[in-house]
Amino acid sequence: MTPDEVIEGIKLRFGDAVKSAEVKGMESRIEVHPEKGYEILAALQGMGFEYLNCLSAVDRIATGELEVVYHLSSLSLPTKALVRARVPRDNPIIRSVASLWGTADWHEREAFDMMGIRFDGHPDLRRILLSEDWVGYPLRKDYQDERLVPYEPV
Repeated sequence: MTPDEVIEGIKLRFGDAVKSAEVKGMESRIEVHPEKGYEILAALQGMGFEYLNCLSAVDRIATGELEVVYHLSSLSLPTKALVRARVPRDNPIIRSVASLWGTADWHEREAFDMMGIRFDGHPDLRRILLSEDWVGYPLRKDYQDERLVPYEPV
């Protein structure tokens, strides 16, 4: 299956839930509405993307959003998939994919711990790197901490 066929199949099945899509080398890059993210990711798993390489998050402070990024691979096909879904910074909730890929468990916990994204349906969503009493989310661009020293170029 080629990256174009992956995008075509997802667009055919989910239509307007796909905000944008492009091919970059052997990778299908798809931006989706977060409400349909789980269903689209489950469909990609059914298309042969059985391996979740990484789940990460990006602070899009200028647009008031946090972006969840899923990197998927197939162990039998050369095609890869990158799926992005944006959620509002003030209420960042998206459905957990831990039931699809067990590896998502710790990835989602890290995104919660560092960025404050809540993964609905996660089996054990709690901090993984910081203490439970930590205040704030240190990878957000507007995070303030008196222990941080601002960088000043010389």
